[in-house]
Amino acid sequence: MSSETPPTPSRPGLFQILEALAPEELRRDVWAACMTPRWYFGNRSSDTQASRPFWKMDLDDVDAVDRLWRHAKPVCERLTESPLRVVRQYGNGHTYGLGGQPHYDDVRAGTFTLLYYPMPRWEPAWEGETLFFNPAGHVAAGVAIAPNRAVLFDSRMSHSARAPSRDCPELRVTLAFKLERDATS
Repeated sequence: MSSETPPTPSRPGLFQILEALAPEELRRDVWAACMTPRWYFGNRSSDTQASRPFWKMDLDDVDAVDRLWRHAKPVCERLTESPLRVVRQYGNGHTYGLGGQPHYDDVRAGTFTLLYYPMPRWEPAWEGETLFFNPAGHVAAGVAIAPNRAVLFDSRMSHSARAPSRDCPELRVTLAFKLERDATS
């Protein structure tokens, strides 16, 4: 990882890796929900033609995923120092050759992304890291995939999914919770 700190314009330093986010039973339930046949192909990181399509699964109103958010919410609210609400929740799936392009999840202040890796197993040689970029477009940080790991970050940070290696026999799955400050709380 670079010595540069990824930019977080609204709250410097909010780039937090969360290990062992969920109890094992909840992680298993979330993984089972991710393995249902609801995936569709054609999602893109950005609207440009250079952005290659990959797999997506809508996860709004999926019980296990809702429970994961309820479990993660207190720590996310503590780290952002504000009440939060979920705007969208979905899964992305990548296979060899299907990495994402650098993009921002949101450009508004007060928005955050919780990115969760639900896989039960992941080998370092399978690659698939999530990369974060500084304003000049250089890699500022990389988060390696580990089962039950999450990263909470300011949604205005440029980032991308790195495709898994040719040796990876699995689908690289991330759950994205798009969050914003909840003004009603």
